[in-house]
Amino acid sequence: MENIPAVAGNKALVINAEFVKLTIYNDVSNSANTTIYTFSSAYQEETINSQVYTPLGGLLAVGVQQRDIRVTSADTSVSLAGIPNNNIYAVLDTEGKIRGSKIEIIRGFYDSNYNLSNYAPRFTGIITSYNISEDLNNTDNIDNFTVTLNASSFKQVLENRVAGRKTNKQSWQYYNSTDSSMNNVYSISDQDFDFGKAPLKKAATNSAASQESMGTTQNYGVITEVP
Repeated sequence: MENIPAVAGNKALVINAEFVKLTIYNDVSNSANTTIYTFSSAYQEETINSQVYTPLGGLLAVGVQQRDIRVTSADTSVSLAGIPNNNIYAVLDTEGKIRGSKIEIIRGFYDSNYNLSNYAPRFTGIITSYNISEDLNNTDNIDNFTVTLNASSFKQVLENRVAGRKTNKQSWQYYNSTDSSMNNVYSISDQDFDFGKAPLKKAATNSAASQESMGTTQNYGVITEVP
């Protein structure tokens, strides 16, 4: 576990701030084509890992991050309040790309002279949803917006990932058009198998119109007996 001197021992007062880095991928086929936004709840610019974080003070609200010894599936949220009209367009211009963006939250610690002395990563995840709310000031008709980003940890994203292929012809021929492994799946999809015994009925597709009478099944020109 990382030792943070700013919080080690019996500290009567711990001065800290949250630093948020948002990486938006402009082109999914090119991971290098990104737009990075950095902001913090501090009241002055700070530089962490060569990234300058814009101070937002109380306009930035960061949700609680779950504290566990082991890596856990947890969610958190980040809210940016007081966004004026001229800046909300930047949000709207990238709103289609916000989902799936990478978010990193760092907690920075200050010494008694309000100098950033230590910092530690708190959360790394992916934006899963967002919300934009509007607050209209009736006095001067100025709109202020609040953007709330909801994020899930990488662990939860990996747990919800669907991998593998389905047992149908289209899925197996998606990567190899000559793969015939599942070509006969449809012909046995409605077949009941009682292993060790003869099948109860012949295979038939759902699209085949059929009618049953007198112990026989008629399939428009194909008649098969049912035991």
